[in-house]
Amino acid sequence: MKHIRLKHRPAWDRVKSACIYVLLACNIVLLAVFGTVKGYDAWRSHQTRSRMDSLLAQQGILCGSSVYHTLENCPQAYTLRTDNSMQKALVRTLLTGTVTTEAKGSTTAWNGDNGTVEWAPSGAITASVKLSAVVEPQSAEQAADVVKDLLKKAGISVRSDQITAEDDDSGYIVTVWQEIKGTELVGCSLQFIFAPGNVITVDGIWCAGTPEPLQVRALENYSAQQVLFEFVSAQGAVGQIISVQPAYVLSDKSGGRFATIPCWRFSTDSGDFILNILTGDVVATADLGIDTDTGEDDGVQEDMDTWDSGSTDIDADNEDAQWDSWTDESDTAWDSDADDGDSGYDAAANTEDIWNVDG
Repeated sequence: MKHIRLKHRPAWDRVKSACIYVLLACNIVLLAVFGTVKGYDAWRSHQTRSRMDSLLAQQGILCGSSVYHTLENCPQAYTLRTDNSMQKALVRTLLTGTVTTEAKGSTTAWNGDNGTVEWAPSGAITASVKLSAVVEPQSAEQAADVVKDLLKKAGISVRSDQITAEDDDSGYIVTVWQEIKGTELVGCSLQFIFAPGNVITVDGIWCAGTPEPLQVRALENYSAQQVLFEFVSAQGAVGQIISVQPAYVLSDKSGGRFATIPCWRFSTDSGDFILNILTGDVVATADLGIDTDTGEDDGVQEDMDTWDSGSTDIDADNEDAQWDSWTDESDTAWDSDADDGDSGYDAAANTEDIWNVDG
């Protein structure tokens, strides 16, 4: 029996060797095919870019390689639902003593011992408070640190490059711009004005909520080349595209619910422009009152509301148009108290909903 096993062993070794050679050959073929496909894709990309460069050159337009590279990644759309707990956290940070809430139309107002804060479903904020527990800043940099700390205590984290501070005639002005996942949210910012006596006023728009990814059918066939040509066709006076960055514009929904419109912000030799990826509409940031050097805006929300974004269905789960991502009709009232028992704005909230900030 031992002699028989030795006799058949070389044959089995030959079978194993053959199997190994076949698998090795298959791997080599697969690698060759994969390399060929990648090479073909790279060649096609190079050909497409060459044709684009040629067409742009015919129109006298220069476009840097960084623009092509940036446009390859389409911004992810998001939904935001107003987080009342985040709002209250900021109110608790700003106000002291016993705070009462009341309804002013569709806006919720909080009144404390040291001032008031108002927050509308659209995200608009106005506040006037005296920060008695905070050391009065003696420079613009210290004022920026105070604002950053206030926001941090409220659970709102911002980077240093999202904040600018400057001296005012009698105090300091600190501006904070909102971003979603590191991408600019056009028109959403807060301005903190420090006056003598550590009295600050707050004005602006801020969406207090956690962004949730939103699937948009219109983005499934996204083409960077198409976007570039849409921009060029809309702005024939452009001579050079210097850079491009992703951006969002807020689609205002009633009840503190929003969708973000994915956009590209083009910097060119003839101005700064925002391109709506879904509709192809182009708006000059100068027309929106946005200062391209500092990012300051004036009346952006009102102007953006007129921008045609309602013709595209942003909801991948149903056939609703008008950017409708929320079809639950039973959940249309904005609960200002974060209390499940409330329905909309309770006119008696100023007497029934009282909470102590210091408690």
